[in-house]
Amino acid sequence: MKRSSPTDTLGFTIVEPLVLLVMLLIVSAGTSVLIESINRNSVNARQQIKVSEDIESDIAVVRGVADRLTCCSGTCLVATINAADGLATFPSVDTGTATSSCATTNPRSSAFFFPTRDDTTTTAPIAPSSSAREPDAVTELCANNTVTSPVMTPLLTAVNALPNPLAARNINRVVTIQPNKVLRVIYRETVPANRDLRLISIVPPMANFCT
Repeated sequence: MKRSSPTDTLGFTIVEPLVLLVMLLIVSAGTSVLIESINRNSVNARQQIKVSEDIESDIAVVRGVADRLTCCSGTCLVATINAADGLATFPSVDTGTATSSCATTNPRSSAFFFPTRDDTTTTAPIAPSSSAREPDAVTELCANNTVTSPVMTPLLTAVNALPNPLAARNINRVVTIQPNKVLRVIYRETVPANRDLRLISIVPPMANFCT
């Protein structure tokens, strides 16, 4: 009489469960790696979205500063806006008060940007121009279309003085004056290596009033 083997009665040997267990472990490990990769990609995507949102927010702030660039007092500066009434104050060259050459303190008016008349109390040339007449002085300043433009330099200074909300993410705001009164702003990531994330060119409203 033939004796039944373990395979005949149980249907499999001890090796087969071990193979199955190994396969399950491999599948489980692969699934864990896949899930970890998906989670990591999701976190990276959220971080990139947040960086993009912060850059857009900072661009809006820079544009707001550019909108306040004016030369109506005979010298170019970024005017301070009163939060209560939305009107500007213009420190003049010598007195620290509004000058008669500024026809309005309303930044939404075209007269906000260019001198509308000569302030007769100004008798000395308005640096860096050679004229004591505000309209002539600004026309002279406007003629300079270089990267050292006296019209654009106050804007560059004001933007560089702004806090950088992206510094904690190793992103710098690099601002330069380009010819023809263009302000170039680059958001540059410095870690792990230099990489430009965004480049914008801003032409302030004041540039449109340069003749």
